[in-house]
Amino acid sequence: MKKNSALTSRKFKYGSLSVAMTCVIIAAVILLNGVFKMLADKYLWYTDLTRDEIYTLSDVAVEALANVDKDVHILFCDDPDNLENDYYSKMVYKTALGLAEKNDYIHVENVNIWREPSAVNKFKTNSKDAIYSSDIIVYSGTEFRVYRLKSMFVFNDSDSTTPWAYNGEKKFVSGILAVTQAESPIACITVNHGEPFVNQADIAETQYLVSLLQDGGYKVQLIDLAKEEIPEDCRLMLIYDPQDDFLVKDGVSTISEIEKLDRFLDGTNALMVFMNPTTPLLPNLEEYLEEWGVKFNRHTDNLGNVHGTAIRDYQNSLTEDGMTVVGTYYTYGLGASLHSDMRTTYPPKVIFKNAMGISYSDTYESAWHQDEEDLANNFLYGSYYKDGISRGMYDIFVSPSTATEVYDTTVVSQATGKDPYKLMTLTRETRMVDNENEDYSYVLACGSTDFLSSTLLLSNTYGNTDLMLSALRATGRELVPVGLKLKPFASTDIETLTTARANRYTIGLIVAPTLITAIAGVYVLVRRKYR
Repeated sequence: MKKNSALTSRKFKYGSLSVAMTCVIIAAVILLNGVFKMLADKYLWYTDLTRDEIYTLSDVAVEALANVDKDVHILFCDDPDNLENDYYSKMVYKTALGLAEKNDYIHVENVNIWREPSAVNKFKTNSKDAIYSSDIIVYSGTEFRVYRLKSMFVFNDSDSTTPWAYNGEKKFVSGILAVTQAESPIACITVNHGEPFVNQADIAETQYLVSLLQDGGYKVQLIDLAKEEIPEDCRLMLIYDPQDDFLVKDGVSTISEIEKLDRFLDGTNALMVFMNPTTPLLPNLEEYLEEWGVKFNRHTDNLGNVHGTAIRDYQNSLTEDGMTVVGTYYTYGLGASLHSDMRTTYPPKVIFKNAMGISYSDTYESAWHQDEEDLANNFLYGSYYKDGISRGMYDIFVSPSTATEVYDTTVVSQATGKDPYKLMTLTRETRMVDNENEDYSYVLACGSTDFLSSTLLLSNTYGNTDLMLSALRATGRELVPVGLKLKPFASTDIETLTTARANRYTIGLIVAPTLITAIAGVYVLVRRKYR
């Protein structure tokens, strides 16, 4: 029987070899792709093409955790496959894995709470608490923080479903610092003086203030000083935008909220007070603050009525009305230490909108700090010493010299280069524990409640958040992730890449397949020639 010449021809033989080579190459590419994906998932091999490097762990986050010496667990309440299949949960999961890769003491775990609901019962503070499959739990020993997936992102007020920025890095770092501290202090926010923590609309505006305190490592609770005692583990008291005065024993009331504040500051604690020009006169509270050197500037009109004054500066304002003043960093003394890390080559603008100025109270003297070795470090500060009590009041931010102080349309006074208006101050009381060691308590005062508005706290452009985190660290002795920024989402088109990066990736994607094809072609030609 005669053999089929077509099957034994040279053309068929090398054609079959070409087909076989093609199949082998395709199979090898598929296999290589599968192996590479498996290794990439395990060792986090990926290139972050997003403009703000959303998927890349920042050096600031790594440095903030450098001194942690306890095992920390990050528990996701769903399987890895489910987390990887959702865009937002995948982002958070990658951040956690990145932290674990950089720090041996961090362990990422998964539990499917649909199959094992009891596995997270120990993280519920009461029987009504609910933990969802999208939740993330950070714990160390008996301390834990439960985060909703949404808390890892930032949303516009008008759109609560689509986030505009990623905040997971800061949440993880603050959570890890909080659960590894020797104690978890409480920050109490006063209520029942007209503060905006009752109505739903007000709570929505102040939620980022509460979140800021949590990021600072505090457990936050509201407190009515007329009815409640300050918890022993409270380290910070916040008075924000009060409209009614605080109680004193005056023949009518047998309760004194001021006495409770005073006893609180006898310990190593801190008080922060935020008012504005529309805050009504609060004689009891303001008299007590004057003991700490803080006197909010007010104007008495022709009828004897007392009003708050506002700082206006057309030359250094972000709004045409001159009321959104860019604060001037005060670079001397204790107050300056709060923002020393912020005063880089290009320090961020810190904004004081609708601000009321602060002056030294009458019981404080203007003292001159003298440094004979460094004459540039000589500065004025408020000094008080009486009956063994030693306090110093320091500027943190002041107004530009072009600012004026106004009530309604009346100019009350004009700032100067030597005498600017104080926008934020820090008073420290020093007590000797023994011959070598000292204890401190603090009062931070600010004449702008808008300083803590959600718009300013969420902005990467302004430095209000970093300043507050530094203040929390300095006055509360807590470690907080200063310098961690929000990572805004960019559009997904090629315009989010720089031209240089786009060119590099384009050349790589063109050259690599071409080179592989050329090598395969040369190999086939050489094989055909010598067969």
